[in-house]
Amino acid sequence: MDTLSQAPVTVINEDETTSAMMVYTAQGILWGKLTHHKMVMPSRILTGVTIPEFLSLTDAQVMFLEHNFLARPIKHQQLMIPTSSILGFHLMPPSKDQLDYDPSEPNRIMSTVTLYMGPLKILCKVRHSEISNIKSTIEVLKADFLTVYDIEVTHPNNQKISAIQSNMGFFRVHSLLIAQ
Repeated sequence: MDTLSQAPVTVINEDETTSAMMVYTAQGILWGKLTHHKMVMPSRILTGVTIPEFLSLTDAQVMFLEHNFLARPIKHQQLMIPTSSILGFHLMPPSKDQLDYDPSEPNRIMSTVTLYMGPLKILCKVRHSEISNIKSTIEVLKADFLTVYDIEVTHPNNQKISAIQSNMGFFRVHSLLIAQ
């Protein structure tokens, strides 16, 4: 059954655009085009006030991850992802996000951390106060998603998957193992 020929065509309005996104779930890595209002930053779509119940990606692909097995990506015209199942997301490389902080802000530092999410290893940086540490920063975080910077996502048990790099991403705090 060819899922590409049977799905409806997405209509994009004048005030909308698309952005290539990568999404991580417990099942695997998904990517495709997210249609959104031009005034909305696509990478902030799950961190705002009006979070959708489903994230819809068009021209989508899904690659299921196993610890020692690499499946081929499966293509779909449209893929509906329950937002409650999304563990992480970022713009698809080579796109870069507009940073959400002022690099010259005093009393803030970046700490390098390693995140583990299923079979994936994520090397990244977390921005926090220079008088705190990663542990205290995570403990007082009220948001569902942790913002991380200078990301490199790898699959340590399967070298066939190339590293995925992005300048900024968002990962669900309570689904991660966080190491320093």
